[in-house]
Amino acid sequence: MGATVSVLRRELGAYFNTPIGYVIITFFLLLTCWFYTGELFLRGSAEMRPYFGLMPLFMLIFVPAIAMRLWAEERKLGTLEVLMTMPVKTWQVVLGKYLAGLIFIMVMLGLSMHLPITLKVLGNPDPGQVVCGYVGAMVLGMVYLSIGAFASSLTGDQIVAFILGISISFVFFLMGQQDVLTWIKDWSPAVAGVVERLGIGYHFESITRGVLDTRDLIYAVTVTALFLFLNVLVIERRR
Repeated sequence: MGATVSVLRRELGAYFNTPIGYVIITFFLLLTCWFYTGELFLRGSAEMRPYFGLMPLFMLIFVPAIAMRLWAEERKLGTLEVLMTMPVKTWQVVLGKYLAGLIFIMVMLGLSMHLPITLKVLGNPDPGQVVCGYVGAMVLGMVYLSIGAFASSLTGDQIVAFILGISISFVFFLMGQQDVLTWIKDWSPAVAGVVERLGIGYHFESITRGVLDTRDLIYAVTVTALFLFLNVLVIERRR
């Protein structure tokens, strides 16, 4: 695990020693708080479900932006070859980079904790719902980050990696949308049931309702493991 920790520290430094990390966090907080507070005063209800309802769409945009540099930058700068000649296993490097991105997402979400604190002053929000909402947001982050890391390993261009990451994540996002599911049900109800359970929205909404079902967590871990495995295969092939 020493090699994984070393890669993790290196990647965290890359996030916080350059402006890009602070820019992503700032825009994420500004946009999510802007949309949420506007709806908060219209609703007049001290709850955070509307805030977490924004997460599938906002994380769809911001997480690929976090992941796009993980491998694409290495290939562009020519440091991937140097990294791969070091006495480390491919899966250790992949895991280290992934964990660094995950910690960055945790920091990004943690900086929004002023919202539930403010709601506590203004009203009486359900603490269980708030906790489940943040758990659900991390589930989204886990899945989208693994997809973004895989997309980044396919190209040396960060913009291309960003677009690929959003495109693949958008497929999982669409599979949980009711309009899409209604269209599929008209064709085949059985297929619609399978597609719905593959969609990330189905599992995210279940968690944000305050229900921590092991099936939702198994889904997140399985999809994450699948794309990390594909990430390892791509890098191993180059190695």
